[in-house]
Amino acid sequence: MKYYSEEETKELRLALEDKVLSWPHIGTRKMYGCPCYKAKGKLFAFLVTKGLVITCLTENERAKVSRQYQTTPFQAGKITIPGWVRIPIGNKQDVEKIMPFVRKSYKSALGKSKE
Repeated sequence: MKYYSEEETKELRLALEDKVLSWPHIGTRKMYGCPCYKAKGKLFAFLVTKGLVITCLTENERAKVSRQYQTTPFQAGKITIPGWVRIPIGNKQDVEKIMPFVRKSYKSALGKSKE
């Protein structure tokens, strides 16, 4: 199963990376073909085709983002990953709107990371 298309999502990736790559302790790598973003080695977000998955939000933060966007849980094949929320992104302007949630996930990942 292909989760990420660079052709369809490049503009969103560049807009996101323009924001997050300047943050301290950021690392990137590809997992399952998706650009992933880590804080001190802890995954906090990754791109999927026309969307972003945020991995380190509290239950209240996930509820808040779900009230603002049409989110779905992330599924890896037939497995649903609890706590990982997928947010559809239509254009690069949407990246700016979701940045508060990305930053919260980043800060949470920093707190959970092993130094």
